[in-house]
Amino acid sequence: MARFRTGLMGIARGLLAAALLSGAAAAVAAAGPARAEASLAQDSANLTERVHSAEISFGLYALGSKAFDLALGLERRSDSSPDAVRIDTTMRTQGFLDLLMSFELTGQVTARWQDGRMLPVRYRTESDGSWSKRSIRIAWGADGLPVAEVQPPNDEDDREPVPDSLKRDTIDPTSAMIARALRPGTEPPCRGHDQIFDGRRRYNLHFEPVGPDILRPHNRSAYSGPAFKCRVKTEPLAGYSRAYLAEWSERDEQPAHIWLARPPGADAWLPVQIEGGFRLGSVSGWIAGARINGRTWLEPLGMIRADVLQSGVQ
Repeated sequence: MARFRTGLMGIARGLLAAALLSGAAAAVAAAGPARAEASLAQDSANLTERVHSAEISFGLYALGSKAFDLALGLERRSDSSPDAVRIDTTMRTQGFLDLLMSFELTGQVTARWQDGRMLPVRYRTESDGSWSKRSIRIAWGADGLPVAEVQPPNDEDDREPVPDSLKRDTIDPTSAMIARALRPGTEPPCRGHDQIFDGRRRYNLHFEPVGPDILRPHNRSAYSGPAFKCRVKTEPLAGYSRAYLAEWSERDEQPAHIWLARPPGADAWLPVQIEGGFRLGSVSGWIAGARINGRTWLEPLGMIRADVLQSGVQ
């Protein structure tokens, strides 16, 4: 059970970071990948507005049922130089998982957007569950070196501390995914890697493109239509439990896949679906509603009574 909880929570935290600016195009495509690529290119040619506010909801499913609800509020202010960014997040267990191990996580990130880069300032998460309570606070200095306050201390989890040499010039997982979502340009942000420090662990996220795709209507998702599929692999470096590092190997690492879409008129690539896995099963997430720049992009989903792949567009 402990391994299940650790694996599922790791996937959930990754999904929370990936869903932080989730939005979607209003148009729905009904053809194949070639049509998707053409539609994405057309959307990219008409981008005019940058994202300055967002209210997002996401659903995470594991072992056949809903496991978490995720919610996000974002504000990007341009009345200072550089732009100031604030992201508030909430994640709560649902369904059977809530009965098994009720859990709630709240977080807040403040950062600066400067010269096309996200520079983290402060990162905070508080988790309160039936099995444990945890808190993480990180502050980045002018020299790029983060200082973390963690409860319970990392040594209680049988973790080796992350050396300062690996912390410098890192970014928190929330800011990293926001930076990719806000990256200007017509190419999907599916290349390169990010150096992550989350207060406990130091790892790299490696991104590579898979290609254009069509997401069919599904009752778990508020979005359907053209998207771009990316593969994400995690490379653990330090701060993990000794048991985890003893068992981990690159061969066994299961990559996650993220589908990105562009809201019409917005200069951003935004996650709308994600799939990942851990040793006991798979985890999938779908966007459940979105407001971008004060406008409704995706109407919130109603009650989901069954897992249904819809055959047509409504």
